[in-house]
Amino acid sequence: MATLTLLGTVHRDPQGITRLGKDLARLKPHVITLEFSRYGLTFRRRRKKILTEKLLQGLLEIRETETLGIPELKDLLRSTGIGGIAALIDLPFEYKGARFYSLRHGLPLYLLDLSSSSRRLLSHIDGLLSPENLQKVITFEAVPLQKTVTREYRHAENLLFRGKQSPWPQLVPTDEDWQKRERSMAGRIRKIVAEHQGRHIVHISGWQHLLTRKGTLFNLLEDLTPQRILLDCPL
Repeated sequence: MATLTLLGTVHRDPQGITRLGKDLARLKPHVITLEFSRYGLTFRRRRKKILTEKLLQGLLEIRETETLGIPELKDLLRSTGIGGIAALIDLPFEYKGARFYSLRHGLPLYLLDLSSSSRRLLSHIDGLLSPENLQKVITFEAVPLQKTVTREYRHAENLLFRGKQSPWPQLVPTDEDWQKRERSMAGRIRKIVAEHQGRHIVHISGWQHLLTRKGTLFNLLEDLTPQRILLDCPL
């Protein structure tokens, strides 16, 4: 039987690609699967340049200037708000790191998320880039992105491995779209496990999918006794 490891991440982690490279080197998978869709990949490859230009133009409009100084732009891109939007436009670090590792070692990489869900999520991206929204984001989400990510990793570790309860009851969505995604990814992972007997399969996804709650990816795969780890945390 294949060995299955579920590797949880905090999306948009500025240090994520380095951390992921270290973990994949340590885990030595034979197969990598990823919470990412074909639509999400194609959309970003086609529209990243246009959307990045729109982000910059929106920031210029807010500042009522024709140029942004490099220091100010760097500060904005390091913030939770603008930095988070910029990371959403870019290919996720999970895909970049997994693809690099898979190409280097000649391993299969499977994108398992539903394109229909990605299409719905990304259909709102132009609204996020409006000057009005960017101004709100700058005002209310100025905390450094790395600080926010570090805090979320700590929170994830408490919930996954220390038995603590979340103060947010809606931490895991319960809508039909979320449940459909979980069932679909779980079904695809089962097929891959069956096809790769005796191999080590590493699935990379947001850490919420690893919670023990009913209907999560981990819950749906519990009978396969997967190992759960967080990115760059000791095994």
